[in-house]
Amino acid sequence: MGRRRGTLTLRREDGRVVCETCTVADTTLRRLRGLLGRSGLRGGEGIVLRPAWSIHTAFMRFPIDVVFLDPDQTVIQIFPELRPWRTASIRGAREIVELAAGECHRRGLEVGDRVAWASVADERGDWAPPPNLHGTDVRGVVVVSRDRRFQKLVRFVLDRHGIEAEVATGQDLVEVIEQRDANVVVLDASESLLEAGRAVAAAKALHPRVEIIVVAENTAKTARPDFVVYDKWEETDGVVEQIASALGMVAFAEQ
Repeated sequence: MGRRRGTLTLRREDGRVVCETCTVADTTLRRLRGLLGRSGLRGGEGIVLRPAWSIHTAFMRFPIDVVFLDPDQTVIQIFPELRPWRTASIRGAREIVELAAGECHRRGLEVGDRVAWASVADERGDWAPPPNLHGTDVRGVVVVSRDRRFQKLVRFVLDRHGIEAEVATGQDLVEVIEQRDANVVVLDASESLLEAGRAVAAAKALHPRVEIIVVAENTAKTARPDFVVYDKWEETDGVVEQIASALGMVAFAEQ
């Protein structure tokens, strides 16, 4: 069985929504298919092609707005109402977002705007924000990742719930925990789940009360012998809920 296509919400850094339901096309077949065969896009719908810097609208039946994002999630070009049988490309783009024609104008999206992705929960498309953490200890969250896009996504989502997160690129978890006085660590294990498992075990042996949340690229949440792995792009809500729970426990323990 193939991996289910993920669905994301695209927001500006100020929280305003650009696209409520954006389908992820992150394989060669999905990128090639794109919007082919569709009769149109409704407002609030879209497709994100990743990685991608060039598209065509051959065989399509309707115009679309095309948004190019760089690796820092900044809008570097917009092609409004691109008609069928056209091409568009921007060297240096990392992702391309296809929206209903006129949507960029309606949403006020412009070149230079910075955006971020958030998960749209489950298969039914229901989405609700994680619990508000007002009144809890919201310090001591560290995101350990070399992926700048993921760093920005997590910090953006956490900031909306009053949680301040630091970023670390080093992979020595014990050192990160001790130097940053971490209560919660989000560990990006995309490079190696095996190495992540060893790092988690070593850190837990010395700091058993620290919550370590492991994420990885292109993987559904999978139970492992001693930890759970979240998909870093499609299960953002689950990660935030785990952080909320961990922070609540830390605050309770310190009262």
